[in-house]
Amino acid sequence: MSPPTNSSRQLCRRALVLGAMTAISFPSFLCIHAKPPAATVAARSAARKRLTEATMSQNLRTMEYAVRGAVVIAADKISEEISANPGEHGHPFEKIVYTNIGNPHSVGQKPLTWPRQVMALVDLPAESGVDHPSARKLFPQDAIRRAREIKKALGGHGTGAYSHSKGVAAFRKDVAKFIEERDGGVPSDPEMIFLTNGASAAIGYLLTALISNSNV
Repeated sequence: MSPPTNSSRQLCRRALVLGAMTAISFPSFLCIHAKPPAATVAARSAARKRLTEATMSQNLRTMEYAVRGAVVIAADKISEEISANPGEHGHPFEKIVYTNIGNPHSVGQKPLTWPRQVMALVDLPAESGVDHPSARKLFPQDAIRRAREIKKALGGHGTGAYSHSKGVAAFRKDVAKFIEERDGGVPSDPEMIFLTNGASAAIGYLLTALISNSNV
């Protein structure tokens, strides 16, 4: 049996009301509405819960992010045209320099050597890095020393392992020491320092803490 239509519902209501008003006894009057199959109910429920432009957060859908906005989208398109048609793309230039984000490497700055030397030694197994017989021939002594300190702080777990949610304790102590020296001796508590995966993650944590409205 198919689900009741609006007209069948109205007919049932009118009949019941009429019977109540006139005290007429209806012979076995009965309106039967069949329950829709479980699959139909599930399909309707899924349709209501489905993520679409209409059901998603409208704040997210209509937000504007200038760093990745229309200018950058146009630049990406032009860059693809240049790559696909070298010499015949129709643009009076051969390269696009992106300056929408603070990425010095994208405009030609060479990477800093020392941090990469340290990270290479930290990522390598000890026998292939800090303890290798030729390590001092390939890396400066201060890079090897710092790599040993970091490997010790990680407790032998390597750089790919999970750490404390605030960040590795030894690293937070280093940050606290830097802040204290920078601020002329003002004490800095490592337990009040959170290390994040870039500034955007830190901003997200702060906004989550600051926004108290559960509907946002």
